[in-house]
Amino acid sequence: MLENIARPALATARKALAGLACAAAFTLSPAAHAANPTFDAASVIESWLLPRYDALTSAADAQKSTWTSFCAKPDATGVPTLKDAYGKAADAWNAVEFITFGPISQNLQADRFNFFPDRRNGIARGMAEMISDTDPARLTPERFPQASAAVQGLPALERLLYEQGAADALVSGPEAARRCAFGVAIATNLATIAHDVRGQWGDRGGGLLGGLATGKGDPALFPDAAAVPGMILTDLSGAFQRVTDTKILPVLGAGPSEAKPLSADNWRSGRSGRVAVNMVKSADALLRAISAQLPSRPQWVVNRAATEADAAADKLPADLGAAAQTASGAAALQTAIKAFKAAQIVVYRPIASYFGISLGFNALDGD
Repeated sequence: MLENIARPALATARKALAGLACAAAFTLSPAAHAANPTFDAASVIESWLLPRYDALTSAADAQKSTWTSFCAKPDATGVPTLKDAYGKAADAWNAVEFITFGPISQNLQADRFNFFPDRRNGIARGMAEMISDTDPARLTPERFPQASAAVQGLPALERLLYEQGAADALVSGPEAARRCAFGVAIATNLATIAHDVRGQWGDRGGGLLGGLATGKGDPALFPDAAAVPGMILTDLSGAFQRVTDTKILPVLGAGPSEAKPLSADNWRSGRSGRVAVNMVKSADALLRAISAQLPSRPQWVVNRAATEADAAADKLPADLGAAAQTASGAAALQTAIKAFKAAQIVVYRPIASYFGISLGFNALDGD
């Protein structure tokens, strides 16, 4: 069971999902089905996924360069540049955060990039231990990836930048050099992971995408190329579930008086609302990319759901925690959840039903 999620709020969201499923069952008549429709997974990966991994790689490289330059000559005036680089890298990650298939599934790379939620306070404990240890070898590109995933990614970097007194501690004091080296190690690690994931995907001339384009799978990641469309749709459905179940519902609590603002992702940097917006809009873009393979009627249904989810995302407050502590704010968040669940429904019908695809379990099922 997800921690800190109010049972009433979660039940409301799931009832809404069930009701929307019944309504969506009538959006696609048997006559709308094409003969033996085929889901072109390679085109979706090429047009939607790889540009986002390109953006992640670029943002991670820029962040690494920013940290390296800053730590060569630390100065308080450079901290805002570090924060800007962090925000851009986090934005790029949010756009692919819900993708769990492919190279990102190897070697705990998703957890190492963004260890969230942190249910056992592993980040704080791991960071304290890493900062207090003066051994420089632990922060080298060779050894740092062997550290706890909790200290390797964006959440640890956010704390180095945004916790009370953290910015000053990067510039002066007994821990300044270690904290700077720690930041460089994290930024380097993130760039390495981004490059590894993007590199393995390749293009139509080679790599995983090249294989898929010719109907070939990968022994480790997807032995059967025919299973990839189901993986894409499972992650797409999981995107909307991830936003509601891990980004919003834990913050809502049982009501405004029991809201949990510190459960919000990126609350320290003031990005809790932005995280949800980025994820929803990226998922909606994937919906639209897939809908291009549908006949006109189901395509209209999918695009309408994506447009409504986009509109709901645009209305999300910048600070989810603050909104959850007021009756009007909590109600607005519940309204947004309904729009996101409606978008999740169209993944099943008309999309999956049209292509005859059975969706698998996503990472959140059973929590």
